[in-house]
Amino acid sequence: MKAKYFIYLLLFCGSFSCDIMDKAPLDIISEEAVWNDKALINSYISGVYSELDFLIRDGSGYEEVDPTSGLSDEGRQGRDWHPLYSTWKAGFLNKDGGLLEQWRYGTIRKTNEFLEKIETSAAVSEPEKKVLSGKIRFARAITYFFMVKRYGGIPVITKAQAIDAPMEELLVSRDKEIDVYDFIINEMDEIAKDLPESYSSDEVGYPTKYAALALKSRAAMYAASIATWGKVQIDGLVGIPANEAERFWKASYEASKEIIDSNVFALYNQLPNDKAENFRKLFLDENNVEVIFSKQLTGEQVGSNYDLFMSPFQFCPGWGGSNTSVYLEMVESFENIDGTPGTFDRALALSQPWDLNEFFKNKDPRFFASVYYEGTIWKGEAVENWGGIITENGTKVTTGFYQGKPAQGRSYSAAGYAGGAITGFNVKKYLDDGLVPVDAGKTKVDFIVFRYGEILLNYAEAAFELGKSSEALDAVNQIRGRAGIALLTNITRDAIRHERKVELAFEDQRWWDLRRWHTAVDAITRNFSGIYTFYDVKTGKFRIEMNENAMGGVPSVFKEEHYYFPITPGRISNNPNLAPENPGY
Repeated sequence: MKAKYFIYLLLFCGSFSCDIMDKAPLDIISEEAVWNDKALINSYISGVYSELDFLIRDGSGYEEVDPTSGLSDEGRQGRDWHPLYSTWKAGFLNKDGGLLEQWRYGTIRKTNEFLEKIETSAAVSEPEKKVLSGKIRFARAITYFFMVKRYGGIPVITKAQAIDAPMEELLVSRDKEIDVYDFIINEMDEIAKDLPESYSSDEVGYPTKYAALALKSRAAMYAASIATWGKVQIDGLVGIPANEAERFWKASYEASKEIIDSNVFALYNQLPNDKAENFRKLFLDENNVEVIFSKQLTGEQVGSNYDLFMSPFQFCPGWGGSNTSVYLEMVESFENIDGTPGTFDRALALSQPWDLNEFFKNKDPRFFASVYYEGTIWKGEAVENWGGIITENGTKVTTGFYQGKPAQGRSYSAAGYAGGAITGFNVKKYLDDGLVPVDAGKTKVDFIVFRYGEILLNYAEAAFELGKSSEALDAVNQIRGRAGIALLTNITRDAIRHERKVELAFEDQRWWDLRRWHTAVDAITRNFSGIYTFYDVKTGKFRIEMNENAMGGVPSVFKEEHYYFPITPGRISNNPNLAPENPGY
């Protein structure tokens, strides 16, 4: 009974936030019952991990898709009424913040409470305590990483605040951004020594030694980028001094190299003769040789709505579908197999009706694994994105039926979703072709937080910035070789960034990359385009027309101040020591 009550309390607390820094005590439950019962200790850890949004929600707490793909230069939110499109994409993020927030001091308090109480437990051995503490320290560090990459300097709290402590102790000040990154990196150095290299099947989903190294690799790369391309403001609360860049690049390089040299992981290559299907299966074949750490989903008690919102509309139960419209410019980023640019040949495209699979036949196989469009075969059917029918005499029918065929394809536009109507392309990566029915909470494919492919790209970036060009070239060519496209003969910073864009497309990476490189203003503040398709009765193929303004009436804007989120007046009012506000708000 006590165990059930404790688990219920964890779930309840995980659904609500607490102020100042979440001081709700755990002493309403007997410490003897909690900290001296291994099952309750593990339940506590599970409760903490259930609060970690690896694939962040869109603000409603419901969609659990990748909203940052709809904010970057990858694509846009498919619904005009959604705040991701009408507010965030339009550059209207203001001092009050809003979507994508990660102010998680409730979770931080729980981790600190655990680390203090576990030392008193007689239910676990000292070696077990190290592993259990390592799991919690990983959760604490990644929570700080979620926050620092949004807000810059934030308070680093490592002890649970006493509920009766003086206000001057409770109202903590922000640490400098560099100190937050150093805390994360140092924590990973320490727990990598204590965490196991692998777990038994019933513990898969908790961080290993290599997950700690992967977090270090990514966090150090972010810090190095900020030091290299950002600027120090408000006395270091945001920004990292340029003279710190090299040591952070080295930290990222070394963490990545340790993972690579371990030979524990490899690029997924189970279908070497079908490069597109091999890359698609990488994200469906759970816990494969490339996966370092993933959020485990079952589709029942622990699921998400990814398939419901991202699948072609014709496969959804009357709502959902085609959530992110992929820009034509993103499609062009996928090169041809021979390494030539994937630039969309507008003149050729408009010259005749096409089977789009034929039109795109020479593209990087990762394109076919990552994007669906008119004619893509999904669950045995062709995706229907056409917006009208061109009759034998050349007239266009866009409503009703023509010769028994609907004037618009089943995935074109319905239920408030733009479907294939905006750009003609949508996200295929991670979609489960075996999921029936496609409905709320049914996604069961794990979300990969860290994979070996990313580590190779982190390694390449750090190596290049450290002057190790040959190592960077080799790492990028391993990625390209697996993909099935021409290898590079030399390496540049732009080539590495380009490879990240296509290899990690729609994995909640691109928007953050643009921000850490400080290129988001130029990359996002621009016009984007797409295509329309129309079924041609005479040929049974599709006429292509251009949509030269896929943003509609809302321009795509990223402002200088958006490199950091606002602390917000509400938080500063609760704790004046969080001032000053971040620049620009």
